[in-house]
Amino acid sequence: MKTWCRLIFAAVVISLGFAGQSYAGEHYHVFILAGQSNMDGRGKVADLDADWKKPQDDVRFYYGSNASTSGGWIPLQPGYSVPPNYKGELPSPTFGPELSFGRAMAAAMKGKKVALIKYAVGGTNLNKQWDPQAPGPQYANFLKTLKASLAALKKEGATYEVDGMVWHQGESDASLSAEDYQKKLEAFIRAVRDELKAPELPFVIGELFNNGQEGTTRIRTAQEAAAKATPHTAFVSSAHLTVLDKITHFDAASQLQFGQRYADAMKSLMGGYPTTGPSTSNR
Repeated sequence: MKTWCRLIFAAVVISLGFAGQSYAGEHYHVFILAGQSNMDGRGKVADLDADWKKPQDDVRFYYGSNASTSGGWIPLQPGYSVPPNYKGELPSPTFGPELSFGRAMAAAMKGKKVALIKYAVGGTNLNKQWDPQAPGPQYANFLKTLKASLAALKKEGATYEVDGMVWHQGESDASLSAEDYQKKLEAFIRAVRDELKAPELPFVIGELFNNGQEGTTRIRTAQEAAAKATPHTAFVSSAHLTVLDKITHFDAASQLQFGQRYADAMKSLMGGYPTTGPSTSNR
């Protein structure tokens, strides 16, 4: 009798397991996050409250960063970031703005399935590495990750639509003039929209931390100018956020706040979703 009970219990567990892995017929609203170290994230997981450390089962997540990946679609969770000199496996001790961005978008889009694709690599530049004209190696890897993640959804039997993209990058281009960076960023936005066949794709640009350095100031000026010159694009301020290293990388609390700001800007561009604060945008 005990044997039969064990067999029945095992059958129920297996059945539930397979049911939990079935995504056939699901439709996902996909958001892309890309850039360099502040998008990859250097916020410390150890500084998060317990609620943020738990996997967010209502948001699916796909991560890529050169040779490091999430290994496929997983529930959104911290630790999918590769800080300098980190040689261990994922999850790592750091995270980016995807945690609060994903939670905020899922809360706003109740009844809809949200999925995030993040491809970010610290220390990379738009001038050459992310240049879509060459194309640079990071742009090529970005497209490879994007295509692989979307193909994986289709293989599951799911459908999707790409609803928007968030971009945080520019520290590694501080030697460029504001005009040059603005032109390159506008060309990048056009290339991504062309690739996705979405000329009005909502695109959100995150402002670099104001460290007072001349090169950073030029890039921040260029980021805002590109947003103003490009339709369906928003510029999100980094005002009042704090960093770990005094010059560049946002701490855990600021990563969470930036993710919320990104979500508010995205919701504003998409229309029909309530926001929690103002954002600068050009629709």
